[in-house]
Amino acid sequence: MPDDAALDLIERWRNGDQQAATELFERYARQLIGLAASRLSTRVAQRVDPEDVVHSAYRSFFAAAQAGRYDLERGGDLWSLLVSITLHKLHHQVRWNSAAKRAVGRERPLDAERGPHGLSAQLLARQPSPIEAVALADEVEQLLQGLDASERQIFELRLQGHNLEEIATAAGRSERTICRVLERIKLQLEQVHTRER
Repeated sequence: MPDDAALDLIERWRNGDQQAATELFERYARQLIGLAASRLSTRVAQRVDPEDVVHSAYRSFFAAAQAGRYDLERGGDLWSLLVSITLHKLHHQVRWNSAAKRAVGRERPLDAERGPHGLSAQLLARQPSPIEAVALADEVEQLLQGLDASERQIFELRLQGHNLEEIATAAGRSERTICRVLERIKLQLEQVHTRER
């Protein structure tokens, strides 16, 4: 499709043709996803999905185009505009994931011999005593009462040993959303432990 045909697609979309919007998306999406992926470091790529960035860029483009904020004269102008919006969205995500407590550079892999909070693998592998098991069950029950149905499902799947991808699929949410919910639950558990000390 010649570049100027993109202008016709925009005009058709503005006149209510949803197929034109689909064609506009399909025309550039793969290239934009590749561009976004090529600009991400390995660490940031674990948190930022290039496809999500491109979807966000298209949402912004369609909203602004509908409001008449763009005056495109050539089809090539559309490509340049989409690249610009995508890179802006990408840089925003990189800055957000590099700021303060969220900084990907602060993440540390677990040592093979050590588990969460520095607990040894041997200690984590042993079975809890009956008193510890009852205390844990009470803690989990108390925590579950404070969660909504969606959060409860995520937490229960995690307790069953499912990985983030499996939980995201089962819950119909993104892996980043699953991570945020689990992090919030973890903070709630830590607050309970702090109060009990």
